[in-house]
Amino acid sequence: MKIHEIIRTRRQALGLTQEALAEKVGVSAPAVNKWEKALNYPDITLLPILARTLGVDMNTLLSFQQDMTREDIGLFLNELPAAAQANGCDAAFALAQDKLRQFPNNDLLACGIASVLESLLTLYAKDNQTEKETHQQQINALYERAMHSSDTQIREWAAYMAAVRCIGKGDLAQAEALLEQLPDTYKDKKMLAASLRKKQGQAQQAWVLLEQELFERANGIQIVLLHMTNLALAEGNADAAKLFADTAETVKNALHFSAFSISSASLQLAMAEQDGARTLSLLEKLLGGMTRPWALNASPLYRHLPAQGSTSKVGKTLRQSLLNQMQTDPEMQFLRDTAGYEKLIEKYKS
Repeated sequence: MKIHEIIRTRRQALGLTQEALAEKVGVSAPAVNKWEKALNYPDITLLPILARTLGVDMNTLLSFQQDMTREDIGLFLNELPAAAQANGCDAAFALAQDKLRQFPNNDLLACGIASVLESLLTLYAKDNQTEKETHQQQINALYERAMHSSDTQIREWAAYMAAVRCIGKGDLAQAEALLEQLPDTYKDKKMLAASLRKKQGQAQQAWVLLEQELFERANGIQIVLLHMTNLALAEGNADAAKLFADTAETVKNALHFSAFSISSASLQLAMAEQDGARTLSLLEKLLGGMTRPWALNASPLYRHLPAQGSTSKVGKTLRQSLLNQMQTDPEMQFLRDTAGYEKLIEKYKS
């Protein structure tokens, strides 16, 4: 709230009339009236007295905030589209500039404002080319500032956004340079690189990058669903655990995972339920797949990727480890009385 709003709301909360507040502070009632209408401001010498009378500290009275939190920034960014819709693009830019003056060192705020204003400039295109170019220069300056931020995450975000803009404008050399600034761990780097390769006419490389991204995200979904299954089991929620495990199985099939792969969530659920036949069936599929290369490119979803899978030596080591676990792990004791257990152990031990 602004100072005039704070004076009014605090006065009312304390049950004071404008005349009563004026008397306590030592001014006239019309002076208080002007303060509350933002027609005038209290003299600087009156601020300590006014703050104590209203029961607030000086920072609150003056609306001083050391910096904006992420939540504050998110709420403010929502105000920009509303301002543009109500009063045009210029109003949003003016509101943004005012906030940047209040918090001149907040790079995260600058990044968010740049992104929103660029969208608004496209949505509410200005007929005046000169004004449009002026606004675009303001946006560019914010991106440039963000790229020199001391915050690594902000620098990377700004480089990513700048690369997206360069690809859109056809400045592919600059986009390539910006792409190289991003670490390989940056979550959307592959997607950005695929867009760039497409623009460069390198469709084969673009396909490889996109298919790798699909494969990695599919694995990520399986891991999340496994954790969700385990959490549901820990809470004793069998129905939820089954839903998560079934979903993991659906994802595995929909995204063309190997016929020899299994859903870890399904295995975890079968073991938790001590379903010997189901567990044994899944383990047999897993054991059989450990030394088979995975011909990813047999699927149309991954036709540009090479075969994957463990080498024979590594696969045999992993298989032996699993066999040992099946024979010694107390949690797998229920398996040893299941029909076909001994036969499965002998098959893969040999």
